[in-house]
This record gives sequence, structure tokens and C-alpha cells, in this order.
Amino acid sequence: MKSGLRSNSLSPESRAVRLPKTWPHVIRNGDVAVKIYKSKGHIRGKNFPTFLLSYYASGKRQLRRFMDFAKASDAATLIAQQKAEGALGAAGLSAADRVSLEQALVLLAKNEGIGNTSVPRLVEIVRDYATAQADLPAGVTLAEAAQFYKQKHPANMPRKSVAEVVTEFIADRRSAGCSAIHVNDLEIRLGQFSKAFELPIIAVSAPLVQQWIYGLKNQKTKKDTAARTKENMLRQIVSLFNFARRRKYVTAELTLELSELSTPRKHHAPIGIYTPDEMRAILAAADAAIAPPMAIAAFAGLRLAEVSRLDWREVRLSERIIVVGAENAKTAARRLVPISDNLAAWLAPHAKRFGSMNPCDERVGNVGNALGNRFERAAARAKVAWKRNGFRHSYISYRVATLKDVPAVALECGNSPQIIFSNYRALASDPEAKAWFSILPPIQVTNIVSLQNAANA
Repeated sequence: MKSGLRSNSLSPESRAVRLPKTWPHVIRNGDVAVKIYKSKGHIRGKNFPTFLLSYYASGKRQLRRFMDFAKASDAATLIAQQKAEGALGAAGLSAADRVSLEQALVLLAKNEGIGNTSVPRLVEIVRDYATAQADLPAGVTLAEAAQFYKQKHPANMPRKSVAEVVTEFIADRRSAGCSAIHVNDLEIRLGQFSKAFELPIIAVSAPLVQQWIYGLKNQKTKKDTAARTKENMLRQIVSLFNFARRRKYVTAELTLELSELSTPRKHHAPIGIYTPDEMRAILAAADAAIAPPMAIAAFAGLRLAEVSRLDWREVRLSERIIVVGAENAKTAARRLVPISDNLAAWLAPHAKRFGSMNPCDERVGNVGNALGNRFERAAARAKVAWKRNGFRHSYISYRVATLKDVPAVALECGNSPQIIFSNYRALASDPEAKAWFSILPPIQVTNIVSLQNAANA
């Protein structure tokens, strides 16, 4: 029976050892396993236990029989150790194989240093290679994959997380003098993005971003977000990656791929407006604290966030204008909005020299949410279906019907004439518009000329 080792050289004197309960007994060293089988021998008609050691060397099965289990166990332990170190395999190599093995070890020494040059390390490398190659597409070599990785991850490129880059980007925009509204919008949108991508920014890919954009849900309704919202989110993400490219955190190629992403097609839903009777019912159901901002939203057309940031000093009743400052406007452009007679009547009883128009405590975050929720609850009490942005849509529609001057309405509302013309033209008739701007509070202010005194009270 073939053997690469002599049994009498493997163990000290026999010693009493408790036999295993299960067979075959396995001796392990790393990934190497050597088995010991229990069998019976016969001499002169007598039976006695024997122990058969089984292992592979140079591709062939090796068997050795022992009369003593302790010696079999010692031999199996030594063989497992030698196999793990590659000694037994090397013993069966041909001369050419030995030369190839030596060359492989020399290459390993050049790459990793003498300290890591060993057969077990070579085995580890081969194992990693086999695992990586199995995951690559057919025909792609590991060298090609490494080159592709090198292009995507330059050695001198800092590894910054998405959250870290978002923080830097927002600080940069704030120091550049961007409006508080713009910075707040960045914090909300990119904060959501960084929570979804808790990984190095260089590991983000265009397909992953597009998949995430397409799957965005409204946090309140759990329904798909509007295509416009997804488009705005993608625009801010592209801005983030352009910033990261300038800081050398990502490649220009990745930034280009993101800028070429498309968003879902926009489906223009019909503009929902309130009838004069519906608006009258909602105002009647609103508590006194939200009546002024609600009236401004309905009869001056300010956006919810603009109303929420408005201060009473910007409501000039004596001049019949509302000043929407650039710092509070969505478009970052200052504009003047006229105060109609009926809006003046709604504001006069509540007029102050200064102070926030918004009774809700929402100085930070997504300003307008709390006030919008109170508007929605008032509509529910009035049993009127809530229409998103319905107050502003109604004002623009009735204002266009009154003025018949799209550019003028666009200037008042901070929209483009194209949007006003395409979305709001011919939604309301002259009589409906007249009825809208005739909605007055239950106790009317009879002397409009005295509004200046009310504003200064």
C-alpha cells in the first residue's frame, strides 16, 4: 500500500485514547480533511479493531492502516497539516510542475513581498480568482474587470460617502449666497437621497439612481410621486454629482451618465379649482388664526410656502399690495401682488404691523406642511373635496378671466406666460370670476378707505 510517510515516524509511544462515537472520524486543518475509518482485522481466527487512514496526495487516494487509534490520529493530524501547507501535493509534482510553482511563488513575492510568499497564500489567490471569474460575464477576463474598476475608481480619488458630499454641497451653496428656500429644498431632497444611498458616492451608478427615482413614493399618501417631483429630485442629484466631480470625488463619466437619465413621462392632470360656493364654505369652516393666510392663498394666489413665510410688514394694506421678497419666492425673484377689495376685507380685522402670517410653528424643514394640513382640515369640516394647490389654481384661473391679460397674471404669480396660458386659460367664466372676488367675511368692513388705520392699529 502506497504511503508518503512511515507509520513509526509519526507518533510517540502508544497512549490510551477514548475512541470517537461516530465514524469515520475526521481530522481537519483549514479546508483539508483526513478521515479515519474503523474496521476489523483477523489473525489466527481472532478479531481485533484496526484504523484505516484515508487521504489524497498528488491526485491519488492514499490508505494507511494502524492497530492503534492514537497513532492513527497523530498521523492524520500531521498529514492534514502538511496538506494545508502544500507539502504533500508538492511531493507528487513533476519537475516541470515544480518549476511552474517556483515561478508562481516568485511572481507572488514581487507583488506582495517575501513575507506573504507561501503556498497557502497562493491557494487563497486561486480561490479568489475562481470566485471572481464565476461572477463575470462569459468572455470577460479578470484583467479586463480590474481595468474597468480602475477607470471607475482612480487610486487618488478620496472615498467620500454620499452623506458627507451632501453636507459639503449644501454648505457650499449656503456660502455662495443661495436663498434659504433653495438651501432648504436641497436639504429635503438630497437628505432623502443620502438616506437611500448609504455608501461611498463613487459606488453610486446611473441605473441605481434611475431605479430609485422611478420608485419614489409620496411619504404621506404612499402613492407614486408626480413626474414633476421626480424630475426636480433628479435635477438636484445631478447638481450634487457635478459638485462631487469638481471636488474629484467621482468621475466625469459617472456625472455624464446621470445627466443623461430620463424621468417618467409627465401626465398633465386637469387643474382643479374651487367654485365660489366651495371657497365660501371652506372659509366659514376655518378658524380665525388661519383665515388671513387662507384668504391670501385664495385671493392673491401666493404659493403655500410663500404664504407660510410671509410677515405682516410685507402686507401693505394702505398701498393694496403684498411684497413677496426674493428670499421667500420660489423663483427667487421679488414680485408685487395686488390686494383685491374682498381680500382687504378679510385681512383688515386681523392686520398687524409685523409678525408672522403663519400661526403654525414651522420655521425649519418643509415650511408650509403644517399650515397646509390645517387648510385641508378646514375643507374636510366644510365637506369640500381637497384639491392640491387648489387655492392658487383657483386664483390664477379667475384672475385670467378678470384681466384677460396672461403676461400680467404671470408677473403677479411668479409663473411664465406659457404656463399660465397652457394651464389656466378658459377655466372660468366672467360671472364666476366676479363671484370669486366678491367673497367677503361674515362681518364686512364697510369703509375700505379706513384700512390704513386698521393696519397701523
